[in-house]
Amino acid sequence: MLIPETGVHQISERYFFTPSALARDLFYYPSRCGHYFCDHTYSFNHQDKIAQQSDHNNHIMLFLVQNGALELKIDGWDMLATRGQFVLFDCRHPYQYQASDGFEFIWLLFNGLNSSSFYQRIIRSHGGHHVFSTASLPEILQLLDSLLSSCASGERMSEAACSQLLHRMLCLLLLTENPPEKAETDRIALAIRYMNAHLFEPINVKAVAESVNWSQSHFSREFKAHTGYSPYEYIILRRIDKAKHMLTSTQMSVKQIAYHTGYNSEENFIHSFQKNVGLSPSLFRKYPI
Repeated sequence: MLIPETGVHQISERYFFTPSALARDLFYYPSRCGHYFCDHTYSFNHQDKIAQQSDHNNHIMLFLVQNGALELKIDGWDMLATRGQFVLFDCRHPYQYQASDGFEFIWLLFNGLNSSSFYQRIIRSHGGHHVFSTASLPEILQLLDSLLSSCASGERMSEAACSQLLHRMLCLLLLTENPPEKAETDRIALAIRYMNAHLFEPINVKAVAESVNWSQSHFSREFKAHTGYSPYEYIILRRIDKAKHMLTSTQMSVKQIAYHTGYNSEENFIHSFQKNVGLSPSLFRKYPI
């Protein structure tokens, strides 16, 4: 495969995708992907002709380094990516990178739906770093390999399948920072059981953490890593779920529902409901969505 980029060996692969109008409106979609083998003459930056003449700089870029090292500067910050690490950056911001000899990486340029929001949350979850490691590497590598293999065989995935693959990959990058130990997973399940049992009582995160013999800070970190939201957020959202059910299936007043679902005042309940649903309880009862 001829790839006219300096420093890219010709055993490398590169594939292009042109999304349909449906994919642009509703799906996550790849724009380009590849598996490159490079030497130290390979470099790229946001001002290169290729980046400027195409839609390259309107997308999110993901690298998975398989061998060698890559020096990067993203938004003015210098960093180094080595074997087994991911690099994630928004091409709309200034970037540049330079390979070492023997550098090998899989790359994916993508966009669609809420890709930018996903990107921002992933970077925050990794402490603001664009270069990071994750225990989900084997599964993400498998997903990237399946995308490349489908291109190489000439039997590409459907756009819907590509979207599902990208969403799965983004979730793995966001949510699994540490290997899920069975003991930890069991404690999270016990904590959820405890919260569900006491959901409509005065309950706080400290009490939940103590129920599984963890400190409040450690429990909060582990709970978010496993579920994607904080323990407090879990409690609030489950209370809102119950309130929605009661608003649409009973004649109880808003005040009665507020106290029944664990709120200490009607005002607090209305504020919480409005914030999380976008409607007041009374309006939701009239127009349940």
